[in-house]
Amino acid sequence: MENKMEVNQLTEELNAWVAGDQDTHILIMSFRDACEQARLPQKYSDVLEGILSRLESSSLFTEESCSFSKKDLAAALSLWLEKAQQASMKN
Repeated sequence: MENKMEVNQLTEELNAWVAGDQDTHILIMSFRDACEQARLPQKYSDVLEGILSRLESSSLFTEESCSFSKKDLAAALSLWLEKAQQASMKN
């Protein structure tokens, strides 16, 4: 999140995941790497890990048996990305 290109890349990966064209584990690694590289305050890492934990759990089950909605997880990641981008601009 140090530059707009990375935010755009994460947004594209998230959109591809929602469309079924991106592997869940690759998406998770991309978000973790971006968070680490951006050196955001710890609270951002904590919130992201909560979302990614739910995402990892949901990938273990079929959509019908999982209590986490793909749409809700995508919205949570999108919101996190927006807030993280704002925080990185303040630094």
